[in-house]
Amino acid sequence: MLVAFFSGRGIYYGWVVMATLFMTMFIVLGIRFSFGIFYVAILADTGWRRAETALIFSIAMLSYSLTIVLSGYLFDRFGPRVLFPAASVLLGIGLFLCSTIETIWEFYTYYGVLVGVSFSMLGFPTHMAVVPRWFQRKRGLAAGLALSGIGFGSFCLVWLSGILIEQVGWRTTYQIYGIAVIASLVPLNLILHRHSPQAIGQSLDGDPPSAQIAQTSPQSGGVTMPQAMKTPAFWLLLIAVSMIGFVTMTMVVHQTQLTMDFGYAMATAAFFFGLIGMIRSLGQMTWGALSDRFGHNPIFLVVTVMSVAGVAVLYLTQHTPHLVYLSLFTVLLGFGFMGVSPVYASMVSGMFQGRHLGKILGILDIGFGIGASTGPLLAGTLFDSYGNYDLTLILLVVAMCVAGAAMYLASRFHPKPSR
Repeated sequence: MLVAFFSGRGIYYGWVVMATLFMTMFIVLGIRFSFGIFYVAILADTGWRRAETALIFSIAMLSYSLTIVLSGYLFDRFGPRVLFPAASVLLGIGLFLCSTIETIWEFYTYYGVLVGVSFSMLGFPTHMAVVPRWFQRKRGLAAGLALSGIGFGSFCLVWLSGILIEQVGWRTTYQIYGIAVIASLVPLNLILHRHSPQAIGQSLDGDPPSAQIAQTSPQSGGVTMPQAMKTPAFWLLLIAVSMIGFVTMTMVVHQTQLTMDFGYAMATAAFFFGLIGMIRSLGQMTWGALSDRFGHNPIFLVVTVMSVAGVAVLYLTQHTPHLVYLSLFTVLLGFGFMGVSPVYASMVSGMFQGRHLGKILGILDIGFGIGASTGPLLAGTLFDSYGNYDLTLILLVVAMCVAGAAMYLASRFHPKPSR
């Protein structure tokens, strides 16, 4: 009935699926990215040191990396209509239990393990494995639109988290989020997801059957895991995505507190942290569409230069606090490095499309989990040791350059996006 409803209005059902991905990532990744706001509140409430508190998130990212292959297998086996609702229940339970903690070890268990595992099942690789099922020519655009839910979600939920924490405290906020996740994401994914366009009598990109002769269904055949792991591109992408995880999650956990250390008020720091998510969404939509047109190589170079410049501006605002510098940093990093994920997803899908794509994306995302678990803990440890984030900012620049170089070299094996 739903398919007929949208088809009767000339809407390809693949866009409905992308909207579902958008909303799921809006909520799930918005909650994940809002940890930086909770981090400030938890530090103030408990008196824990920065490193041991950041370890909560690092354990979650470690759990993410350890279970991402399993998540890829479950996705390939059951599809999003089964996996995503089940993972939403796990996420909701984990968040609700976080409100009950008395010791940091309970936090390590509830957020670090339960929430971390649910993040892997509702994360980037499983969502991006859906895109090539529905799109081929417009894969970069579709991925960018779906992934823009992360940026919009982080902007809205960072803002909402700040208000809720101020009004009712971080514990009650986690209770609200736990209930809301189950109430919204379970029915959303059960009702709207479909396995593939072929399963409902449609074709890739919504094209008429006559235009599908030269196209191959991403569900059939394709590159196997052993074949993918024999290519240099696979290992370059693994390096790149681990650096992406290092940079992105270090900023997620520490940016708000770092900005406050630079002399800005909590409200200002939270606003710019949320704003970087909104700009990230614009970057994801822009770079995804441009990669369809111009290929991946020039995008990676531009993004790396922009992002390094952004960190340089952030260092400048440490010594000369000014909203102009903070705004420029937000635009450069948000539109740059934070917005490159759909280009990465489009490239991986083009190289390794087939029925094993979920597992391949999962293996690659182990690198993301390793980088994401290392960065926040290392940044907290360096601050506890030296009282500043100077070394962390240097490491962020190095990681950005390594990621940009690795993605550029990997793209040389696949110079044009798949059509």
